[in-house]
Amino acid sequence: MTVAIINTDMNIGPFKIPGNGQNMILNFYAERNGISVEEIIPEPFKSPDLATTLWTHKRKKLTKVILCSIHQLPQEKKRVNKLLEKMKNVEFHFVLEGISGKGKSFLNECISEAKIFKNAKVLDSSNTSWTKLYKLLKKSKK
Repeated sequence: MTVAIINTDMNIGPFKIPGNGQNMILNFYAERNGISVEEIIPEPFKSPDLATTLWTHKRKKLTKVILCSIHQLPQEKKRVNKLLEKMKNVEFHFVLEGISGKGKSFLNECISEAKIFKNAKVLDSSNTSWTKLYKLLKKSKK
């Protein structure tokens, strides 16, 4: 039974977090929550399927994994199904979203939420003001 933190590519959904930054975030989260980390799993650059994590789980029977974000979960149906089947009993922690849980329904909810964000329109915050954003919000609620 092993607890692991998982480092992935620095491009995590809307975030850009280098590997050393991910390590700091994940280790701080584990320490703050009294979780003893036994394994660090580095996923290959630009790998969207958590294949190294699945391989490690097969060998070491992971009980908990900690990731920076739900955006690190796979999106391709085949990869999602493999993750859901192989890791349904593993407790997942997503630091930036502040959520944790386990089971197929929990992971499906996380994957669905990441997909919604992936398809959302990105606003250039450097080219606007809070007043313009507030007006845009009010306009979208009409």
